Amino acid sequence: MNFRVLAGMPTSETEMVIAARFEELAAADLVSCRLTSTDLINGAGEYPDLDVVLVHQELGPSPVFDTIRDLSHRHPQLAILLVSPSMDPDTFTAAMEAGARGVLPADSGATELETRVARAAEWSRTLRRHLESASLDLPVSGVRGRIVTLSGAKGGVGTTTCAVHLSLAAARRDRLVCLVDLDLQAGDLPAFLNLQHRRSIADLVDAADDISPGMLAETLYVDPRGPHVLLAPQHGERGEDVTARATRRILSALRSRYELVIVDCGSTMNEATAMAVEVADRSVVTVTPDVPALRGAQRLMAMWERLQIRSHEDVYSLVTRHSRKNEIQPDFLQQLLGTKVLRTPVPAAYRALEPGENSGDPTKVTDEGLRRAFARLASELDLLVPPAATASGIGPGRHTTPSGGLPQGLAGLASRPPTQTGPTTRDVSGFLNSLGAESAGHPTWPTSPPSWGPGPRLPGGGGTGG
Repeated sequence: MNFRVLAGMPTSETEMVIAARFEELAAADLVSCRLTSTDLINGAGEYPDLDVVLVHQELGPSPVFDTIRDLSHRHPQLAILLVSPSMDPDTFTAAMEAGARGVLPADSGATELETRVARAAEWSRTLRRHLESASLDLPVSGVRGRIVTLSGAKGGVGTTTCAVHLSLAAARRDRLVCLVDLDLQAGDLPAFLNLQHRRSIADLVDAADDISPGMLAETLYVDPRGPHVLLAPQHGERGEDVTARATRRILSALRSRYELVIVDCGSTMNEATAMAVEVADRSVVTVTPDVPALRGAQRLMAMWERLQIRSHEDVYSLVTRHSRKNEIQPDFLQQLLGTKVLRTPVPAAYRALEPGENSGDPTKVTDEGLRRAFARLASELDLLVPPAATASGIGPGRHTTPSGGLPQGLAGLASRPPTQTGPTTRDVSGFLNSLGAESAGHPTWPTSPPSWGPGPRLPGGGGTGG
C-alpha cells in the first residue's frame, strides 16, 4: 500500500504545487490538502491509515509550531514534516522541539520529496506496528489493569466530580490512568476538564472486535494533567450504538493498556453501564445522605441483583456532601443499604469546588479538606498502587475490602445481632417509619422488617431513636 500523506498549505497556489509533485510519485498518495491549521488538525483524525503530515511554515491562523505540537500530542504515531522556505538552525530546532520528524525545503523536487516522505512514513509504520504488536491482553508490566466504576444513586450526587478527582489523584502518583465517560446521553467531562476532542467511545464501536493501540491513540484525549480520557458521544443519540458487547471489548482493550480504568457510569443504567459494572474489579455507588438518594441507590443495586450483574454486598458506597450536621451519617447509611461504606466521605464544600468546575480545571480546587478526602478515597480503593500490588485480591465478584478498610466498629456491623447495636445517628424525625406502610405505628422495626422499596431489605433491629 502506498504511503498516505496529508498536507497543510497556506494558499491555493502552494496546494497546486504540492499536488502536482505528488502526481509524480509512485509510492506516496496525497489524500487531502487543508488550507488552515484547524482543518489540518481535524483532517488528521479523519484518515485512520495516515502516515505523514506535511505542515507548511506559513500555515495559519495558529502558529505553525503550536500546530505541530498539537498534532504530535493528538497523534503520536504520525510523522510530521515541516515544509519551510528557510533551512536555518533555529527553524530546525524549533520544529524538533515541537514534535516534527524533520524539515523539508519548500522547493524540494519530486525525488527529494519522495525520499523524505518514504523515510518518515517508514518510521510511522514501524511505530504503529510496535504499538499493535504489544499485547492487547496484558500491559507492559504483565498485569491486567483494574477497572473501577462510579455510578450515581441519582443525578447531581457528584459522580463525575469524584471520577475526575480520583483519576487525578491516581495520575499524580504516576499511575497510568484512563478516565471513561460512559454517561452516554449526558456525559459532561469536556466541561469538567475544559477539553475539545472530536473522537468518542462511539468511534470504537465498529472496530470493537479488533481494537488496536493505534485506534486507542486516535480516539483518546491525552490530558496534560495526567489521565487519558475517552469521551461519551457528543450527540446523545449515538450512545445507543454502544452495546454491551462493544463495551466489554473496549474496556478489555483499555484494561490491557492502562494500570487503572475509572468509568463514570452516570446515574442511569443501560446495557453499556451494566456491562461495565459487571466486569469491574470495584464498583462504587455515590450517594448523598438524604432519603431520595438512598432510595435511588437501593433501586439501582436491586436492579443489579435482579439482572445478576453484581450483588449489593460487592458494592462500595461513597458518601458525598457529608457534614456532621447531617441527620444521616455514614455508619447508619451502611445499615440502610447493606453495602460496604468507604471510610472517607466527600465533605459538603460545593463552594470550594466552584473554582475548578467553573473554569474546567479541577487542579484549581485548593481546599485542603477536599484534596485530602479524594487522596484518602483513592488510597482506600487501592488506586495509588500498581496492579501487581493488589492483583491477587481483586476481580469481578470478589468480596474484598479496600486497604483502608472500614472504621473500627463498622466492619462487622451488619452481622451483629439486632440487640447489640442500633443506628448511631441521632433522631431523624421518624422518617424510617414513613417509608413503608407495614411500619406505621411501630416505634421500632419488627423482627422481620419490611423491605424499603424494591431494593435489599433493611437490617433487623435498631429503632429510629424516637
